Amino acid sequence: MSGESIAFLHASDLHLEQLPYGMPEVPDHLRKTLAEAPMQAAARVFETAILEHVDFILLAGDVIDPPTAGARQLAFLMEQLDLLREQRIAVYWIGGQIDGPDHWPEELALPDNVHRFPRGQVQQKLFRRNDHPIASIIGISAGSESAVDASVFRVEPSDRFTVAMAYGRAEASSLAAYKQIDYWALGGLHQSKTLFQSPQTAVYPGSPQGRSLNEAGVHGCTLARVERGRTAQTKFIPTDDVRWCCESIQAAEGTHRNDLQRSLRDRMQRISAEAGSTSVLIAWKIETEGTLASQLRGGLDRELLDWLRTEFGRAQPALWTTELTVASSAELPEESYEEDTILGDFLRAVRQHQQDPRMPLDLATYLPNRGKDRSLASVFESGEDALRSNLLEEAAALGADLLRGEDVL
Repeated sequence: MSGESIAFLHASDLHLEQLPYGMPEVPDHLRKTLAEAPMQAAARVFETAILEHVDFILLAGDVIDPPTAGARQLAFLMEQLDLLREQRIAVYWIGGQIDGPDHWPEELALPDNVHRFPRGQVQQKLFRRNDHPIASIIGISAGSESAVDASVFRVEPSDRFTVAMAYGRAEASSLAAYKQIDYWALGGLHQSKTLFQSPQTAVYPGSPQGRSLNEAGVHGCTLARVERGRTAQTKFIPTDDVRWCCESIQAAEGTHRNDLQRSLRDRMQRISAEAGSTSVLIAWKIETEGTLASQLRGGLDRELLDWLRTEFGRAQPALWTTELTVASSAELPEESYEEDTILGDFLRAVRQHQQDPRMPLDLATYLPNRGKDRSLASVFESGEDALRSNLLEEAAALGADLLRGEDVL
């Protein structure tokens, strides 16, 4: 491909069928934004391809699960592929866990610019410009194995730029050994990750849209350009319509609530400046000790949560606080557990539940109108170890504050 230049876009894990999840409560003004976020992010991927005049798009798996997707998501994808066809942009698509070529509905004929790769065997397709082949794209849709088998990508050396498309867990050392592969287009990770770059390149672009707090940070796709050589210059392109964010603030013992509120405001302003036009969902963790920790556990946390949502959550774009938790490293003194007091009895009861996971936590019985509040009751009935542990730790700390007569309210 001497003297030729190539531009292409690499995206994966669009998961058009999957909505964001994991928020304790969703405000009315964000429902539509969250519902449309996966398609909005995907639209930005395809729009970027058109605006950047790429030659082709690489879709590295988990684009859409047709059986669980709605008609709207399928129609959206078909419209986008047709737009790319009108712009003469080729699409190379390998299947991941949910979108193997055998999963696609037969009644939906894909445009002729879309090239699917089979399961079970590597297939090579040539990208041509003016009938001249300038790039080789070799790929295989994912099978039952979770790891990428680089050995199946053995190809004869050529002067063409060569792309290998694979889905799953990959080791940088095994991929880099195949010198005839110039660019590894990987899928299967929801966070972007570059395994190596120059002269060869291996990239997971990540999902264009994060779905939960476990996928915090910027999401997007990868734009690659090759100019008169075989080394791709890559650029990450943000596409997410809603961004998840984990923020932690350390407040020294003795910090006044006004100082904490000022720190939260300053951090919010920074988040807003960095996010630009993207809405942000923020989970706050306040790390503190002493009186402030007691006040937060005693109701100040809810006051600050309401203030953050009122002050910043309804702006355009929104900075919505999903939760505000308190972390304290201080352990209750052992002598508190030995006291012949109500506090001692309470702490010993908590410890019994901590030490014996078989002891039930039937906290849902204390909820009013139990049948009506099933979603809340189900949280307390969960057998998840981490949730049980957190509940008991919070109960011990708050109970100790209240029974000691601390000014937590």
